[in-house]
Amino acid sequence: MTLRVMIVDYGAGNLNSVKRSLDLLGAASSVSSDPEEIAKADKLILPGVGHFGRAMASLKQLELLDPLHQAVLVKRKPILGICLGMELMAEKSAEGNSRGLGWLDAEVVEFKISDKNRYKVPHMGWNRLRRAKDSRLMKNVDESSEFYFVHSYHLAIRNQADLLCETQYGISFPSAIEKDNVFGVQYHPEKSHDAGIQVLKNFIEM
Repeated sequence: MTLRVMIVDYGAGNLNSVKRSLDLLGAASSVSSDPEEIAKADKLILPGVGHFGRAMASLKQLELLDPLHQAVLVKRKPILGICLGMELMAEKSAEGNSRGLGWLDAEVVEFKISDKNRYKVPHMGWNRLRRAKDSRLMKNVDESSEFYFVHSYHLAIRNQADLLCETQYGISFPSAIEKDNVFGVQYHPEKSHDAGIQVLKNFIEM
């Protein structure tokens, strides 16, 4: 049976790029903000570019919070958060002083970099990952691969067991997390060429 991958549409953008990448992989994927459709999905992708507080308000307005909690926490369906989508999995964020989904023992904080001449914020560009543990999400991804980032905030995680990868950019920050069925990447796999496509492939095949 073909697994159904649902890209959650809560108005935060970058949906089409993710959908095109999944189409390239031949995945049976859809984009929806319908709570019933999201509940039927086998796997979920929570993408996003934008403001944390407004994104959480949009999820609430669209009545997506309960379906997402049911899918992830009760039914234990795999979910991949991308950029803002990963940040939303935290308990809270300094951006908008907003509560998050609370799936991770973490909060979202601003970059605090001393060498501001060398390291500009937002962090935009290509960087490598250092793996903290093995994961199916990183299968067949060369450790020298670079991924594309664009963000001004990052996760601060309290449980280091959730850390999958970290990246150096003035400081070391979590660039990927894994906690049971919950996966997240701070970078944009849909914009990261072959390495990013492999990450998406690993997610839909796991």
